[in-house]
Amino acid sequence: MSRKTLISVPAGFAFFTLICILCLSGCDSIQETEKKGINPLPRQTSFLDAGNMNEFLTACFGSTTTGILLIDGDTINDSGMYRRAYSMHEFMPFWVEKKGITANALEFVQVLKDIRFDGLNPDDYHLPSIEKAMEGIQGNKGDIKFVGEFELRMTRAFLTLSSDLLLGHDTLLQNAKDWKLENDLPADYGLVLCKTIEHNEVAAAIGLMRPTHRYYKAFMNEYKHLDSLEKAGGWALLNMPTDSLTKDTSAAWFKALRKRLFVETGFPSDTVSSTWSVDLSDAIRKFQFSNQVKVNGKIDSVTLQKLNKDVHAKMKMLAINMERLRWLKHKFPQPYIWVDVAKMELDYVEEDSVQFNMRVVVGKPSRRTTMLDARLQNIVFSPPWTVPPTILKEDVIPGIAKRGASYLSRKGLKVYDKNGKMVNAGLVTEKNIRNYKIRQAPGYRSSLGEVKFNLLNPYSIYLHDTPHREDFVKFYRANSSGCIRVHHPKEFAAFLLRDSVNYSYAMIDSICKTRKTRYVPMRRDVMVHIVYLTNALDSTGKVMYLRDIYKWDEAMK
Repeated sequence: MSRKTLISVPAGFAFFTLICILCLSGCDSIQETEKKGINPLPRQTSFLDAGNMNEFLTACFGSTTTGILLIDGDTINDSGMYRRAYSMHEFMPFWVEKKGITANALEFVQVLKDIRFDGLNPDDYHLPSIEKAMEGIQGNKGDIKFVGEFELRMTRAFLTLSSDLLLGHDTLLQNAKDWKLENDLPADYGLVLCKTIEHNEVAAAIGLMRPTHRYYKAFMNEYKHLDSLEKAGGWALLNMPTDSLTKDTSAAWFKALRKRLFVETGFPSDTVSSTWSVDLSDAIRKFQFSNQVKVNGKIDSVTLQKLNKDVHAKMKMLAINMERLRWLKHKFPQPYIWVDVAKMELDYVEEDSVQFNMRVVVGKPSRRTTMLDARLQNIVFSPPWTVPPTILKEDVIPGIAKRGASYLSRKGLKVYDKNGKMVNAGLVTEKNIRNYKIRQAPGYRSSLGEVKFNLLNPYSIYLHDTPHREDFVKFYRANSSGCIRVHHPKEFAAFLLRDSVNYSYAMIDSICKTRKTRYVPMRRDVMVHIVYLTNALDSTGKVMYLRDIYKWDEAMK
């Protein structure tokens, strides 16, 4: 258990209007009554005046039958969104004015250039074609073709980027069966655009669309750091020395190792020393911890592999996890419980600090933990256990098929009929087992241990104690059947119920020894967020690179 201080999100911001808009549930979309490809660009004419530009935009979006719009072969698929934006703006341009390109436009172009630090690709927002259109405007003195293209491309880029930052760009894993987390920010992007231009706050508006979780800013800063390293040439690969790491190991190898550690971590500061030393061992330990490698201060094959992971691969990893953060809720009312499956740890967050931290055991790759948001409903002392469908199918039925009823008795499992009456385990066979309920009595040897934390969800996911205490000292803890086993269940229960004098640690221990089931409802609203992020932060705020235990990073590359 530990207490960590978090980086606080600024309490206020001048652009308050936009915050209110982003909290709106999306307005009803305008229905398309006709789907046909047209080129909305009218004949060439000088138009850097309100009348001509209004005429152009009205021609594009003034009718509900406009359908799909084409700009030099690029398609605008949802013209209803554009129509709403321009109708609210009285069909006047957002990005050009009588004098030419607006300051807002120039600011947004710079935003698009810098969006790569969010792990997004500027080309996905047609930045090259926008810059080409800008050149066309300057070279053709306001030709309607170039100005029209520029205006519509800029609007498309803003609306698309708004959606990507608020909801996510890649939906591949959002629909995976084990990913049940939902974003909480449907928004009226057309209204957001109008208010952004009205307040001349383009960069600030984009900033407010980013996730507010402290991880996101830290990942962006790490991405920028690695980007500068990549531009400087990255780091050289290290080969495993032929002999063990002793004083006899070549001086050149030690210098290369020190330089490698210094480039990424800043440790050790002495990069010219050619000998083994305590500071070098400490630097290796820090690197191992940050990269989720067994901490031993030695250069083994796994540590060497992590040292040789190139800069771009780490940047891609950060991009993937920033995308996952965009899939999540953008607001996390405190207090909340944060379970990071890849990190295999739990944090209780309140008042912008981690007030309780412990190791957890998560679902093995073959029985992945479901990612979800759920309310902590109650705490159960001496909980009974009813075998869930997955364990019944994959463990109990094969066990009975192999060993018969003795399998149930060895596991301390009892059999009950549909009326709740206990029956002889010998009556149960592989074929009729689904007619019965298989349960285990409360106790410290129960599969749930002595404490269970019930979560409101339809997937039978909860937090619980376990008789397998040996798992918590292990480095790799993806070994459950899907639920979350917690290292310090009684301490955590006492912490959660600390406002009640009836549930101190000693009282809870006494209650559990009776082996009588007791349900204690939660008096406070505490949400539990079970997430999968292969980057995280340690207690000092340093970015960690974690093992992709479910191979979901690979699916997003």
